[in-house]
Amino acid sequence: MNFWVKLPTLQILLLLLTVAPLFSALALDTINLGPLFYMEKDEETGEKKIDALGPLISYKKEGHTTEYGFRPIFYNYKDAAKDRAAFDFLYPLSTYRTFEGDTKFQALVYIFYYKSTLKQSGYREREYTLIPFLFARHTEDPERSFFAVFPVYGNMKNKYGKDRIKFFLFPLFLQTENHGTTNTNLLWPFIGYYSGNGVKGGRLWPIYGQKTAGDALNDRFALWPLYLQTDKEFYGARVSSLAILPFYYGFDMPGRKQRTYGWPFFTYVENTNRNFKRYDMPWPFVTISRGDVTTNRIFPLFSVKKEEDFETGYALWPLYSWRKHELEDYEIKKRAIVYFLYKDVQNIPKVQGCRDSRSINLWPLFTYRRTPEGKAYFNFISPLETFLQDNAPRERNWVPLWTIFRWDRDEEGNHVSSFLWNTFRTESTKKGVKVDLRPIIPVLSYENTDKRDKFHILGGLFGYSKDKENNKKTLKFLFIPVNIS
Repeated sequence: MNFWVKLPTLQILLLLLTVAPLFSALALDTINLGPLFYMEKDEETGEKKIDALGPLISYKKEGHTTEYGFRPIFYNYKDAAKDRAAFDFLYPLSTYRTFEGDTKFQALVYIFYYKSTLKQSGYREREYTLIPFLFARHTEDPERSFFAVFPVYGNMKNKYGKDRIKFFLFPLFLQTENHGTTNTNLLWPFIGYYSGNGVKGGRLWPIYGQKTAGDALNDRFALWPLYLQTDKEFYGARVSSLAILPFYYGFDMPGRKQRTYGWPFFTYVENTNRNFKRYDMPWPFVTISRGDVTTNRIFPLFSVKKEEDFETGYALWPLYSWRKHELEDYEIKKRAIVYFLYKDVQNIPKVQGCRDSRSINLWPLFTYRRTPEGKAYFNFISPLETFLQDNAPRERNWVPLWTIFRWDRDEEGNHVSSFLWNTFRTESTKKGVKVDLRPIIPVLSYENTDKRDKFHILGGLFGYSKDKENNKKTLKFLFIPVNIS
């Protein structure tokens, strides 16, 4: 009794406003205490969503998927139907992924990487990487297994685009093999020689080097990069180039010829495959091309380049730029102001009956997305979306932290909006409309759905409700319900 006597009147009122509507809502499908706590559930489908402490704590169960997290520390996601799981710790610092028995784990943004793959035979292959010190792989086929400790010793196979990479006390010894050709280096990159598959030659970099393979290859340099010469077969075509920098560069292949004099002051390109000629005087400041590809550029004032199905250009670079691409089924239009400050990308269908899609970013204020299926969302604030689009882990771990306002629309046209993490929340669905203003305490609540009509002030301090299923009407005064049916 003394406890209640000592409490000021205002504190008692605030306590009632907070606790009374909470107990009255425990039996309902939705509990909303603004940014402090929000829960909605569907008893028929088993779906549930909980948000607490603003964007920090989140739980969601929908169909076969379950996810929960404490942002930005960790977030866990699991899809039982697809046998897929994901766990992030301070994303992207550390991530863990599983899919149909396969596992991937990385820490310190891929400085440490672990991969486990379950083969059809039941054998589990494993691969470890600790950049730049440890590289290992254990596979069912011994020819693909390897172990390397950099820079002491290594014998890696099918790694980094090479069939084999050997090293010992790097850079003292390094040897790579690819398509039957071996490149052996002593005190890399200064001394080396080539062998295997008809290839031979060597180098004493940067003084002189040569690599030949009969008539298929003749590659040499002297006082690199001052003199460079190449003559080779490339996918059945003869390709040759000669560079005496900075005075001359020439390149020839079937359908294309390039000559550069006093690089970068004058360049001439003739492309008979695409039927155009181009002049750079000097590159990239002045460029003119004529033919099937037309270009008019005076950097940074303006640029316009047109092809049969493609157009790009800018004005007062990087102030304004645009790009247009014509495809068979749709047209892509892109506009940008100062690179990323404002970006607008629109896909316009050419097939009748199809719907367009659009993406708008005004950094760092907002992001808007609309899909051809009719789904859409709007985020305010939006510091990363313009750089890293369509990134599900980023959406789970970071985006809710700074999204002061979010609006979502699904394929059926249902709308949901939230300001300050459910402090002000609206829903517009086929079942009706709901509006809640709850900065922890319920200030205003309005509902007009197929089940009920409701208007409450201060969580039922004053209010009116109507249950449409049994036509029961209720007035509330000081949280006391009065049946007026």
